[in-house]
Amino acid sequence: MSKLRKPLLFVGMLFLTFGIMAQSVEDAGAKYNEGNEFYKEKNYTSAITSYEAARGIANEVGADAADLKGSIEKQLLNSYYGEAKAKYKKGKYDTAIELFEKTHALAEELGDASKSKNSKSYIAKVRTSKGSSLLKANKVDEALAEYNMAIEILPKYYKAYYGLMLVYKSKDDLTNMMANADKVLELGADDSKAEKTVKKTKSTASKALVNAGAKEIQDGSAAKAIKFINDSFKYSAGNANAYYYLTLAYSKESKWDDAITSAQKAISMEPEKDKSDINFALGQAYEGKGDATSACAAYKNVTTGPNVEAAKYQMTQVLKCS
Repeated sequence: MSKLRKPLLFVGMLFLTFGIMAQSVEDAGAKYNEGNEFYKEKNYTSAITSYEAARGIANEVGADAADLKGSIEKQLLNSYYGEAKAKYKKGKYDTAIELFEKTHALAEELGDASKSKNSKSYIAKVRTSKGSSLLKANKVDEALAEYNMAIEILPKYYKAYYGLMLVYKSKDDLTNMMANADKVLELGADDSKAEKTVKKTKSTASKALVNAGAKEIQDGSAAKAIKFINDSFKYSAGNANAYYYLTLAYSKESKWDDAITSAQKAISMEPEKDKSDINFALGQAYEGKGDATSACAAYKNVTTGPNVEAAKYQMTQVLKCS
């Protein structure tokens, strides 16, 4: 090859290289614009594909595509975030979690604190929703794992604690049920958005404890029943049913004054309904205390139900009521 042809060949290769590089930047821009069109249509899946391709080209080009690469990555981040939320709304929890994790990782890489924080919060929310879905399907241990992961990500997310409360309720673990109920009430105290969840928490915990107390009475453990029912009053003022069961439990423990107080409370809460069962329990409490006059008065108010004959027997044969 002549000395003249070598420089000409070298110059030709330089022009060819610059041409390829310029075309590559244009290719990246074309893919970026394609992604933008998909993004406008909220077709985030296709937008992600286009932006990923544009990013790959920009990486190959290097410094000359740096500004374009910044725009590509910003839109790629927005697309991951949009697609993750769309999948969450459709109940595609595993896919949503994966996409939010990608969003979080890219946000961290790009230094986008807002997207990083929001995507992290969403991961906790999606895991909580997934936990609720699993709990409905009676997959209790799997639900427990999801709620715990949600709390690990977002320690102050009250809905995850509500889920844990339901898990432990289903496991008859009332100690942990109450601990998580208390956490919901603590975190939701000053949050207007938590009002509905707080209300459900109080109702659920209260009913569970009263029901547990009633069961303990049947099983012969009045002391446990007293504790459970009194614990229920942390979450609710109580109703006639709760105080009736408490009356029975106190009577079994021969705590007559407490039984009388509970029965009177129950009666005051049932002004329009028949109170025969409660009056029978009140009569027993007065009788246990040794107050025959008050026992007779209570037994006289037992007019319906299975205790009518028993009340008559106590009045006529035992107390000799006038």
